[in-house]
Amino acid sequence: MSKYQYHFETFWSFESNIEPIWALISGVDYEKWWIGVSTQQLKKGSCDNGVGAIYKTKFKTKLPYDFTFTSELVNIESPHLLELKVFGELEGKGTWHLSQKGSVTHVHYTWQVNTKKKWMNVLTPLLRPIFVWNHNQVMREGANGIAYTLGVKIVSS
Repeated sequence: MSKYQYHFETFWSFESNIEPIWALISGVDYEKWWIGVSTQQLKKGSCDNGVGAIYKTKFKTKLPYDFTFTSELVNIESPHLLELKVFGELEGKGTWHLSQKGSVTHVHYTWQVNTKKKWMNVLTPLLRPIFVWNHNQVMREGANGIAYTLGVKIVSS
């Protein structure tokens, strides 16, 4: 069994070049394009590419709870890879992989986390399908936010 309670994989494809999508995702200013998300930079990265930057992020979900966590940028390979270490109400890691084939940019997001909310941990065996649904709804908002902000078409999400 994985050391993470939750392992999510999200796949988005957009009719767009990779650069504008990369700019939104790597900018970590998600509140500018992702409904229900707010971010605050707590520390600048020690490297020119932003590695080491620390952010406080709050996700409002479709259910009556939200998550606040801190993330640290641990690896950036522009415009293809962004890796985060997260801690706080969620602990684990998130990884954005971007690639372009023809006129379509593919985004693959992997989110491997443990929750630190006791009520959620107690209810996970019973409510996991609802928590998964909720995660998928939040991620759909992200895809819609990119498409709207950039004026591009979602090929799949």
